[in-house]
Amino acid sequence: MIIQFHFFLSFLSLISTTNAYNILVYSPSFGGSHTNFMARLADTLTEAGHNVTFLIPVADEARKGQLGVKLTKDVVLVEIFNMLTESTTLSCENFMRNREVFYQMKSRHFDVGIFEPVSVCGLGFMHALGIDKVIMASSCTHYDGTVAAIGEPLDFSYVPGVMSKSGEKMSLFERLENYKMSMASYRWQYGMWDKEISIVQKAYGASIPDWRDLMPASSVFFTNSIPYVDFPRTVTQKTVPIGGISVDMAAIREHKLSIEWSTVLDERPYNMLISFGSMVRSMDMPIEWRNGLLEAIKSEPNVTFIWKYEADELEWAQGVKNIHFSRWVPQTALLNDGRLSAFMTHGGLGSTNELAHLGKAALMIPVFADQNRNARMLERHGGVKVIEKYELADKHKIRSAIQSILHDRQYKEKAERLAHLLINQPMKPKEQVVKYTEFVARFGPFPKMDSHGRKLSFIQRHLLDVYSIIGLSYLIAFSFIFYVARFVFSRIPVKFVKKD
Repeated sequence: MIIQFHFFLSFLSLISTTNAYNILVYSPSFGGSHTNFMARLADTLTEAGHNVTFLIPVADEARKGQLGVKLTKDVVLVEIFNMLTESTTLSCENFMRNREVFYQMKSRHFDVGIFEPVSVCGLGFMHALGIDKVIMASSCTHYDGTVAAIGEPLDFSYVPGVMSKSGEKMSLFERLENYKMSMASYRWQYGMWDKEISIVQKAYGASIPDWRDLMPASSVFFTNSIPYVDFPRTVTQKTVPIGGISVDMAAIREHKLSIEWSTVLDERPYNMLISFGSMVRSMDMPIEWRNGLLEAIKSEPNVTFIWKYEADELEWAQGVKNIHFSRWVPQTALLNDGRLSAFMTHGGLGSTNELAHLGKAALMIPVFADQNRNARMLERHGGVKVIEKYELADKHKIRSAIQSILHDRQYKEKAERLAHLLINQPMKPKEQVVKYTEFVARFGPFPKMDSHGRKLSFIQRHLLDVYSIIGLSYLIAFSFIFYVARFVFSRIPVKFVKKD
């Protein structure tokens, strides 16, 4: 019996070893939201029992301690600090010089590599390692350049680009602006990617293919998009939405507020959290905007405003008793608390996804990058109100907006309805990540999933040649009918009647 038991344990161990894959997650630390998203992917796969290496080229020393991973233990930091510039191309060049890391990664025989297409340095690096089963993962809903590169249409007329300021219903000039922004975005990306891949080819040889061939060869494209929230767009079969994976609802539900924060929430019947994220600091807000917001806060004495503010110089708010300033706030725990009435946010995608899942009414004030798109994306569901950042200077405008969010129940009801929908969505992001990654590891890559559309010219893809033929056929038919009619009528004698 003992021998049989040991055999059984060995058999289970063999199964576990067989099912565990070696996965490389490449994530340069240049932005907190990007790193947190990639760290979530790494932890999800680690939790599923796979051997995950989290490779982080650190271009910004300030972010060296902001790794985001909690479960993944195999974390490899490569210090490529660049004190002169934050250029991704120079960071790529510095990373390529580190051959020790290359040979270290080579020895691990990875089954799958995951990278974010804000840069193609990691993509070229993976190819040099011999990884042919590659997954792209976007911490944004999508990237205009990546969409164009893999053959998905950008649909400028009704799909807002990443940097768009409009929703899906656009005027002529909004469509023009959407087109210009998207074209500028992906042209800039293409130029940067050309420089990066040339750096990789210089380091590892001309046999490294161009990024235009490597990127479409990716087996799967994970996007931080929630289908029930995002603007609908046309995608290929390899695009898999995993939006909301950074929102760990189980952990949020378990986390309890401290007595200090609970006491703050009990002070008044209404509570509003104000936070503009980690990249945009409230302390850097223009004085006229800050003063406009302060005046609006004064007009709501029954509301406690919990303001994430990064400085201790608060003389400008002296005497205003219904503000609770803090350099740090437990954002998700506060959003999960029923006593918090509303949220004022910049519209970063991380905060946007948390907001959607936790069902809080919100006033969204986008500042830059994809925040306008995120705000408009959530606005269409009715639980938020969007105002422009410069409107903070208008105390009457901001006061009216705050009153609407706090006291108009339709915002709360619609926000809660969306949250209920997301909690019950049939496909969970974590399950998607694990199943698709394992599928790629077993059966990838999938060259036949590469869209042929990306290889067509502008004329072919938009059927301009077909429309030309159709138009020419109509023109020929019309011309034939015209000349036949002209010929027939020319043969009909015309009789003139004399007048008396």
